[in-house]
Amino acid sequence: MHKNQYSNRLFCIILLASPLMFISCIKEENNTLNHLPVARYTVNPARGENNTQFVFDATGVSDAEDLASQLQICWDWDNDGFYDTDFTTEKTSTHQYNATGIYFPLMLVRDTKGMKDSIRHMVVVVSDLSNQPPAMPAYITPPNWQSWMEPEVIFKWTCSDPENDEITFDLWTGRSAEAMFPAATGISEFNMENGRKVYQTTHAGFELKKTYYWQIYAKDVAGNYTAGPVWRFTTRPE
Repeated sequence: MHKNQYSNRLFCIILLASPLMFISCIKEENNTLNHLPVARYTVNPARGENNTQFVFDATGVSDAEDLASQLQICWDWDNDGFYDTDFTTEKTSTHQYNATGIYFPLMLVRDTKGMKDSIRHMVVVVSDLSNQPPAMPAYITPPNWQSWMEPEVIFKWTCSDPENDEITFDLWTGRSAEAMFPAATGISEFNMENGRKVYQTTHAGFELKKTYYWQIYAKDVAGNYTAGPVWRFTTRPE
């Protein structure tokens, strides 16, 4: 009697276990994940003239499933939304810019399953390499991580130039550090405070109960472009 009860219980366990084992195998097969590749590149030099050959190196791209040699990349030299090269597994390239300015070349990487990632860096093309860039802007207000900000924000900072060149500034803002864009350009307004120039601009239109990132870029007469640190603030609740 005990033996039959044991056999019945064992039979039930096998019947219950077998479907579970089968389902488990199917689930594992159907949930194989393909991860996004990781876009990385370096540019050398990061500052040059019109005749400078900039060397772009994307050998640092990686992927959890594919070898780096299998990953394909393409380049958008002007970051205008139109890619200037076809996809290729060749990871290095050179490019020359024909006009003085600030460029943000974008690199797109694609894995063998079609998953993509992108990254951009800043390249500065100047008229005179012997001219030194402005110092990094030093922010005064709003303080980093400041909360309860109004939708209209007054930004203040100081900055200097080694050769005392005239400097103008651009204010970049965005909902993330990667999504910042120029909100105001060519800023030159300043007040004298304690014997130093304090530059400032006022920008409105920030939404309530949101976090924003901001950054000041300093530009001199030769086209040098110096980035300040990335700070953030949060607007007040409604």
